[in-house]
Amino acid sequence: MTQTSEQVLAEVNRIMCGVFNNPSIHLKPATTAQEVEGWDSLNHIELVLAVEKHFKIRFNFADLQKFKNVGEMCDNIAAKLAQAGK
Repeated sequence: MTQTSEQVLAEVNRIMCGVFNNPSIHLKPATTAQEVEGWDSLNHIELVLAVEKHFKIRFNFADLQKFKNVGEMCDNIAAKLAQAGK
């Protein structure tokens, strides 16, 4: 069964809370890095790696550069999962 972007967003939110050690993070599709306290370049790399590991996917560099917000990342994850039949 493929996951919707909303389901992916919920999982990404849990992952981010763990990576950033902040259980009060509440992501919305329009959330950007500037809106999340502590979201710097190092935490960004840790987040990407944790998301890739959790969903068993790989982002390419072009994907990462295109994302303008969390929703675009979640849409990309959902599309990758659908392609893989997960």
